[in-house]
Amino acid sequence: MKDPYLPKILGLLSAGMTSTALAVSGYLHQPETVRFLGTQLTYQAAYRKIPLSLVGTGLCVSAWLLTQTRRDYRRQYQEWERQARLQQGQLQAIAHHAELEGYQQVAQLQAAERLYPQMAPYLSEVQDADYQDVSAPKPQTNSQPQTETAAPGQATMPVTPTADPIGDPTAYLQNFLEYPGLLFGGMGAGKSWTARYLVMQKVRAGHQVILLDPHAANHEWKGIRHIGAGMDYGAIAAFLQWYLDEIERRYQEFNRSGLTEEDWQQSLRQQQRITSVVSEEMTNWADRLPGDIGSKFFKSAMSDSRKVLMPPLFVAHDRTLSALGDAKGVARLRDAALLELELIPTIHPITRKPVSSGKGKLKLPGHVEWLLVELPQIERKLTDFTPWTQPQVQTQPKPPKTPQTQAPPPDFRTQVVDWLQDCWQAEPPQDEPQATRHRLEALPASDLKDLGVYLRKKKELAVRTVKQNWGQSKSLNSEQVDELLLELIKLNLIETFSPVSSRAEWVRWLEI
Repeated sequence: MKDPYLPKILGLLSAGMTSTALAVSGYLHQPETVRFLGTQLTYQAAYRKIPLSLVGTGLCVSAWLLTQTRRDYRRQYQEWERQARLQQGQLQAIAHHAELEGYQQVAQLQAAERLYPQMAPYLSEVQDADYQDVSAPKPQTNSQPQTETAAPGQATMPVTPTADPIGDPTAYLQNFLEYPGLLFGGMGAGKSWTARYLVMQKVRAGHQVILLDPHAANHEWKGIRHIGAGMDYGAIAAFLQWYLDEIERRYQEFNRSGLTEEDWQQSLRQQQRITSVVSEEMTNWADRLPGDIGSKFFKSAMSDSRKVLMPPLFVAHDRTLSALGDAKGVARLRDAALLELELIPTIHPITRKPVSSGKGKLKLPGHVEWLLVELPQIERKLTDFTPWTQPQVQTQPKPPKTPQTQAPPPDFRTQVVDWLQDCWQAEPPQDEPQATRHRLEALPASDLKDLGVYLRKKKELAVRTVKQNWGQSKSLNSEQVDELLLELIKLNLIETFSPVSSRAEWVRWLEI
């Protein structure tokens, strides 16, 4: 690149040095004599060269300043050239990566086309094994709406929004049943109505829902345990401390149970011990709690609640940490653990007020992408949740039992369900001791089924081990465990035996 400053610098430097040289040469001249009014005057001729000396100095200084400007310009040009080369290298790397992905996609399509004839017999919608064409799946004509909630005691799988118009566009809301969630949006976006809709889904799924809201009245949440009504912040702080202690107790109970995480969570679902805490309008009251209980609650609810099935639902105006209990330093934990739903408001064309647009943005835990979703269509504000909290009464009579002569024994589910419906509610035999009947009636109905699940998993186990591990985790003594084992023996689910190497009594699961 041609340097535009170099000729200017050389020209100024030459002119300045020439002017300076001419000015200096004036000092070498001989003194001059002038006659004035008959008087002879002698003076030095150097004063004539002073302006020339100043001009030369100015030209030299200008050349030096132009040299500094040229050096700065050169540095800027080198930096720009380096950035251009770096950007060009990045573009080349992106193009190379895209080319590799294209090759991979072509290879996958070729492999799928090559292996399709072998896979065709195993596909449900392909009758002919010879590959002809892959047709689009036929739309389902079922007019029944998709089930909104899972049955009590049944685990829900995470779902993502789908663009299929035939499916349920609000199926993603099932994620909020057992995942920590955050619902936020501006004024008029519909946070309150959507939060009540999610609470209704949780109640229908069998959750124990606790609402924390110091600004709402109790009659607006019928059928829900409401804490903090009348701005009772002390009651909210006491419950948050109980929540932290209950999480710790459940982890200790899980440690003593001897079950896997999946089996232990399934037992919590069967016992309907899923505790959902809804923090309504948390932005308005989180900073009024005493101490740092709000920050501790938010951190523990995000990191420790999911495995023990105590999911929280935060309702706030924003997703900032100051709006969520002022929990400092947990921005990464919020992004990695919270299932966030932002409600998008719109302006009413007549009233010019913000109203719900029926649209929202969903962010899954650990993801940075926000997915555009549809909100449920809610016609009215839910205030009464008692229709879903009342137990369902079985109206159909149970068919009479037929004696089992040579038929195979029923499966585990049928035996336990029959026993829970009949044995515990039926009158005890007359020849049974009264003390035994009182002990049996005092035991929870779910302990027998939990013991059956535990023994079915272990296959063979010593009775002493059952009493020490499983019995202590359920706070049952040895006599109560013996009574439950006798009931399982009566149901032909287990049998007792003694190993050759030990005289201790063992139990073995019989169902195949």
